[in-house]
Amino acid sequence: MSNAPFRPSDLDTSSEGGSKFIGFCEVGVMDYEDKTADYDWADIFLVVNLKLKDSQYPQEMKILGSYDREPNGNIKTCSLLKKVYRFFDAIGFEGGPDVTGNIVDKDGNEIENLQHYLNKHHISTTPLDPPLKYYAYLYKEPSKKDPSTAYTTVYPRITENNEKGRAELESFIQFLKTKNLIKEVGSTPNATPNGSMPEGNANSQTQF
Repeated sequence: MSNAPFRPSDLDTSSEGGSKFIGFCEVGVMDYEDKTADYDWADIFLVVNLKLKDSQYPQEMKILGSYDREPNGNIKTCSLLKKVYRFFDAIGFEGGPDVTGNIVDKDGNEIENLQHYLNKHHISTTPLDPPLKYYAYLYKEPSKKDPSTAYTTVYPRITENNEKGRAELESFIQFLKTKNLIKEVGSTPNATPNGSMPEGNANSQTQF
């Protein structure tokens, strides 16, 4: 007599893998990747690999784009600059881009390898299972190439995982939705401070 196949009880047969979570989620930073040099159009292309509560799959949050510039080439206030500083403030990095767009530390010294610097100074000592210090928002975004396909995106902003930080992010995301600044597929989940969320699809990233 042959034995029947043994399948895990929680196997999701509707997905080939990747993050299955959408909504507000508790996250920790696993590591950083600087891919700016791979894209001619990007002034910054920073990938932040996040550990999601109750998920075995890491999720990418991407902070990317080009700065608006003055006629002399110096950068000026723009949405990308605000996103960069909001993120740096969240992780406790006191540096940032100087007027030319180069990343410097708080004393004005240029950081030649941002990836190495952030991984050295701004991740936990247990990067594979970091403390869930932050709060993030994940949502299903339609593919720009194929609108019938949706991908899970992490909005490029995190806050502290406490009452104040969660309220701040939830209010900000609601503001973006009222202004139609998030391209989201399907219904919008309610805030889920405990990290319990419905399922979505694979991963991608918005530039809003």
